[in-house]
Amino acid sequence: MRDESIERIVVLFPGALGDLLLALPALRLLRQRHAAAKLVLVVNDSLRSLVARAGVADATASLSGADTAGLFGAERLPPWLAGRPFVYSWIGADSEEARARLAAATGGVRFFRVERGGGSLHAAAAYARAVGAPAGARALATASGLAPAPSARAQTFLADLKPPVLVVHPGAGSRAKRWDAAGFVQVAEWWREMGGGVVEVAGPAEAEDPPLLGSPIVREWPLEDLALVLARAALYLGNDSGVSHLAGAVGAAGVVLFGPTDPRRWAPLGARLVALRARSAAPDGIPLSSLPAARVIAACRRRFALTRGDLDTSVGA
Repeated sequence: MRDESIERIVVLFPGALGDLLLALPALRLLRQRHAAAKLVLVVNDSLRSLVARAGVADATASLSGADTAGLFGAERLPPWLAGRPFVYSWIGADSEEARARLAAATGGVRFFRVERGGGSLHAAAAYARAVGAPAGARALATASGLAPAPSARAQTFLADLKPPVLVVHPGAGSRAKRWDAAGFVQVAEWWREMGGGVVEVAGPAEAEDPPLLGSPIVREWPLEDLALVLARAALYLGNDSGVSHLAGAVGAAGVVLFGPTDPRRWAPLGARLVALRARSAAPDGIPLSSLPAARVIAACRRRFALTRGDLDTSVGA
């Protein structure tokens, strides 16, 4: 139901890339509910271009430390609170001071929590239910899609690659979520033996990591450029990471590997990605003994066959 009685909305969302994409169906519901209002979404700087592409806000603002400090006792309130907007905040739910300051400075406020930890409910469903959005699997998948923006950088990069292209993201924000690097090397070698090309993705969490796969590498690209590379991939392989959620949002087909986290709660929403969970996990990563490369290769082959056809007859075409 639309609410046209509020003229200005501010949404505060402090989560990282994966959190934002899991919350996208909920954020789209807020945009629809307040269609007549000017909606400002306050997020981390690296996510602002992606938010603009998603169409869930009229404008974005930076969730910088200086601005956010105003919610917790600093002298000045953030400039995006000017004019007493109505606020949906995923910040400050557990802080009496933040709750009181927002209540006093706004025309109304609702608090939520960024999803963390275990549980039986998928994180995207939890975000959706919190704001009254449809939380069924099909509705979430439909509302989570993201059309990649045109990117001259990505187009030039892709033009030099040998198809079909496997895009691999061997990193993750947590070391425990990362599959053994040797496994990714084996998958890349298998793909090349079939005649395809390989691209490695390295994000901020892998800034200090040396290249792993001996292939062209997309290192710390802006998200709008990376999104087009993911969307154009013949197949994607990655760990439980924000990049894997972005791959799902832009419609990539592929396999996402899980160890300590439960895919029933954290799997990307993209319908063309399949989750593969290790038999066990360790603090320093997912060992090959619990997730053999042969098992991952078999899953990649099945996923490619379902979405693109037989790999052996597709390469070199």
